[in-house]
Amino acid sequence: MQRNFDIFEKFPDGSTTWRTCVSGQFETDRKLAELAEHSENEFVAVDIQAGNRFPANAGPRKSYPLAKKAAAG
Repeated sequence: MQRNFDIFEKFPDGSTTWRTCVSGQFETDRKLAELAEHSENEFVAVDIQAGNRFPANAGPRKSYPLAKKAAAG
């Protein structure tokens, strides 16, 4: 069973905005990488059911290992 992740964008002032919900780790990684390409802000994926979260990169110049793996193939 694939887990669902909500993705939030975190702004420099500390506020956050929900951006999308994706299903599965691969799609989450792909979407985080896609969003990071178009924004300098930080993105965070949250598995609401499990209470887990992991940050994406703060912008296209920084590395996010899971997003790099997803983008590679």
